[in-house]
Amino acid sequence: MDISTDVKLEQLFANSPARLYTKGDIIICADHDPESVMLIEKGIVEQYDLTPAGNKMVVNRFKPKAFFPMSWAINKMPNRYFFSATTNVTIRYVSADKAVEFIKHNPDVAFDLLRRVFSGADGMTRRLVLASSGSASDRVVFELLNEAYRFGKALDDASWRLISIRQQNVAERCGLARETVSRELIKLERDGLIAHAGQGLLVCIDKLERRL
Repeated sequence: MDISTDVKLEQLFANSPARLYTKGDIIICADHDPESVMLIEKGIVEQYDLTPAGNKMVVNRFKPKAFFPMSWAINKMPNRYFFSATTNVTIRYVSADKAVEFIKHNPDVAFDLLRRVFSGADGMTRRLVLASSGSASDRVVFELLNEAYRFGKALDDASWRLISIRQQNVAERCGLARETVSRELIKLERDGLIAHAGQGLLVCIDKLERRL
């Protein structure tokens, strides 16, 4: 029986001790090469940069079963980003050489990694286009959709998903002031595209896609 990619990754990292990070901890600093390749066992990790003005710009987020930073491991490129825990995080790690050899000998894992890379690249390209030519509304809608597709909880009504995101998170991802994001969210709620639900936000992906 074929072994799933998740099981193979668990086996690769099985002999490494778990390292725990609490929400807000910096896992890797910009301009510092990491000690190893890391596998997220639990929690969410955020990759971001700081603008010359000191503003935080989020470029990617990773969830369980993702391993990073692979550009550094495969291409030997210097790490230029911060990686931080946006929730409590459990991570296991192996050396870059061991991770690269593992990928070379497991094409299914390599394909899964490539799939994730292309998905992330598509998202970053779309974000760049919207940042260059889109309105504030388009940029906010895109970030809500991106969060819903990648991290949202599906509901009985398939057109709606529940996400947990703060206004400041949206602002950091789309390069807008928090006040601008707040105004756009009020408009979306008024038009029935989103709704508040306790500590989360309900988003209608069908309506948001049409709006975008």
